[in-house]
Amino acid sequence: MNRPIFKIIMGLLGIWLLYDLVTDPLILILLIGSILLMFFSDRIFKSHEKQGNLFWLGLILFFLSILFTSAVWVILIVLLIFKVGEDHRMFKTVKDPLTKKQTKWREKEYVAVQFKEHEEETVQMSRKKWFGDDSIGYDIYEWDDINFTKIIGDTVIDLGNTILPKQENIVLIRKGIGETKILIPDEVGLSLDISLLLGKVKVGHDELDLKNETLKWQSPSYHLSSRKIKVVLNVLVGEVEVVFL
Repeated sequence: MNRPIFKIIMGLLGIWLLYDLVTDPLILILLIGSILLMFFSDRIFKSHEKQGNLFWLGLILFFLSILFTSAVWVILIVLLIFKVGEDHRMFKTVKDPLTKKQTKWREKEYVAVQFKEHEEETVQMSRKKWFGDDSIGYDIYEWDDINFTKIIGDTVIDLGNTILPKQENIVLIRKGIGETKILIPDEVGLSLDISLLLGKVKVGHDELDLKNETLKWQSPSYHLSSRKIKVVLNVLVGEVEVVFL
């Protein structure tokens, strides 16, 4: 990516967005009202529950006021163009469903199986990145179902060095743009529920291009397997690859 050009373009689009916000009376009223709700909710209600509801209402109205502008959609399109343009892998992933050409896998984010030592606490919280590639989890503890959301980034889910509990285990991923690779032992039953706006799915040696379609697939021995895993993926643009170990 040409960083100076990108910064100049985003700066100009930012000015355009600001102009849209202050010149449209309806959007401006909605924006100011949302900010007032967020920052003065504690003065309107004494109840923490009502304060929280008012804050979330203000936050929703704030995002709606921005989404009502033309500039924000142009910004999102420009971000997508620069992301695809700088990433040859992503460019091929977007192009291949239309041209039926093959692509190669480039590993990025690594999501290893998450285990945890037994704890009495029933509430657990973790934070994941919305953007970019990162590594998640290397320790071997008790299995926890995987559930996260990512806007842009590549993901690897490695089940090769773990023993799953004798039950149906769940992996749930919601992703905007990026590639996902799943490494799974042959003896583990696998169920796939994949929704793709644009991209491809590779399962073993089979390959399928998807355009706003949903693929549901199960390994032949899924219902008979004592250890099984269900993978649910919702992706806008990207590639999903399943590799049997």
